[in-house]
Amino acid sequence: MSAIAPRVLFDQVRSTAGWVLDGPVDPSTSFRAALADVEATERAYEDDDASLPYFRALLAAHFCTVATFVPTDVDARIRHHVFAEMDAEKLAAACDIVDEADGWDVHLVSARVIRDVSGHDGEWFSVRAGALGRALSVGATDLATRLETAIDEELSREHGVLVDLARGDPLDLLRCVTTVAHNLGDLSRVVDAWPKEAANAALRAKYTRLGHDKSGIFGDAFVRAGALNKAVMADENHRFLALRKPRGLRRSRELLLPIGPFFDDWGKTIAKSEALGEKDRAEIVTALLELHESRPEQRGCMRALAAIQDNTSRGLTAFEHLLPARTRKLLQSGPLRAELKTPREVFEARMRKRALL
Repeated sequence: MSAIAPRVLFDQVRSTAGWVLDGPVDPSTSFRAALADVEATERAYEDDDASLPYFRALLAAHFCTVATFVPTDVDARIRHHVFAEMDAEKLAAACDIVDEADGWDVHLVSARVIRDVSGHDGEWFSVRAGALGRALSVGATDLATRLETAIDEELSREHGVLVDLARGDPLDLLRCVTTVAHNLGDLSRVVDAWPKEAANAALRAKYTRLGHDKSGIFGDAFVRAGALNKAVMADENHRFLALRKPRGLRRSRELLLPIGPFFDDWGKTIAKSEALGEKDRAEIVTALLELHESRPEQRGCMRALAAIQDNTSRGLTAFEHLLPARTRKLLQSGPLRAELKTPREVFEARMRKRALL
């Protein structure tokens, strides 16, 4: 897999999440420093495309964009290819950078956070799992233990949040189960791709059965989370590819998409944000209607449209003159019109009931 050149990488971050790059640099925002000096990173990259400055830039780019509408496509290189080019000493130094990245403030770059659990935690699972596979391959036992401990500590933290939320608001539980299920999937996929060596068998079994094995060290909490996610939330959190087209969505942190299908507040933001003009809003409405047409069972887009309708003078008809003719017809569909009339309280009551299944 060929690496993406630093300047191209930096340009991609600036294009999709430029708003996050300007500001102070401290331990929680050192990703800004990692993406600031293009020339130095390029010099290191030219000597070694697995150089530590380049690795740090890859992590920073992924951190900044993975919860945006247009993420940089570097995760496979981080998880697999870069580590495969590192010896034990360099791998340990790379893991120091991963520890640094794990301390970056995820709230700056994601609206998909519940009780400090986010999809970024799954990204760090997968990065550490890739490093762990390499550590096992090169016989770096102390480093392997360090990585296993970090993974286990995060698993324990997420398990604790799940258990706590099971006694709280069912909507927050739904938000959490879809996030944890994603994170466990990230971990499992990378571990499953390790070389099929006998020395890895126990760890492979440990980390690929978390969402399936009720007898593991975490009991059945992860199994129940996976089942609830599959039954209620999986269809609500696909990749929303149509929302890559409206470039206005890339202008501000406030426009990031939250955990679906709870898009009422986001829809209100779309209707009122000063970062967006009438044409921008029309493009977003078009994308949401296209998503609804392609996945009519998904409720999040309809909730966003309902909120835009309620918070716009003349409702969605205000954008009809800017919508493609075919898209205008979608506004007349029966299920959409019914959903536009469904109050938020009624919708959320239905979701709370589904969470108790």
